[in-house]
Amino acid sequence: MADYTLYGHPRSGNAYKTALMLSLTGTDYDFELVNIMGGGNLEADYLSVNPLGKVPALRHGDLILRQSHDTLRYLAEQTRQFGPDGWDEEARIGDWIGFAVDFFGYGLARLRFELLFGAGPGPVFDYFKATADRGLAIIEPYLAANDWLVGDRSSIADIACYPVSSFLTDAGYDPAGFPALTAWQDRFRALPGFGTQLDLMPADNWPPAD
Repeated sequence: MADYTLYGHPRSGNAYKTALMLSLTGTDYDFELVNIMGGGNLEADYLSVNPLGKVPALRHGDLILRQSHDTLRYLAEQTRQFGPDGWDEEARIGDWIGFAVDFFGYGLARLRFELLFGAGPGPVFDYFKATADRGLAIIEPYLAANDWLVGDRSSIADIACYPVSSFLTDAGYDPAGFPALTAWQDRFRALPGFGTQLDLMPADNWPPAD
């Protein structure tokens, strides 16, 4: 039995952030699948872990963390990997974690949801597309000039932003239009310990067969 237990589902970009951090730092963990598609996140057993009914949750001893970005910061502190070197980097990491929420979470992730599970193109899609477009217009030129989001090495800023960045196609964008972003994704995927959602959060019958 590992010291850490991750509760999540491979469809969750936020759970994927925590799973990536565990894997990239070489941290052993047990995985508990929460069937969010079948309402398992709202069942009593899981609500005793996370009353918010969301994934991920990360258990370490008596501590339970329920926000993905808290898990990144905590694991950076515990493993001394991917964290900031001083307050300047801490502040810049905070900028990109905020970006991941404001522009990717409320942009790309929402577009993906509308196209795959929602009403498709329409007023709701257009509302979130303005946010996604703005976010992509921020990160693309930045990555054209920088290999990583903070400093000269990968950090939890990159881990926070990568999962939803991989939704480009599902969100209706052509990745060829974002060469700097896709080059950064390639660098990220080359990191030792990288894995896909299903590599790190095994789940039978997902994605469902056509």
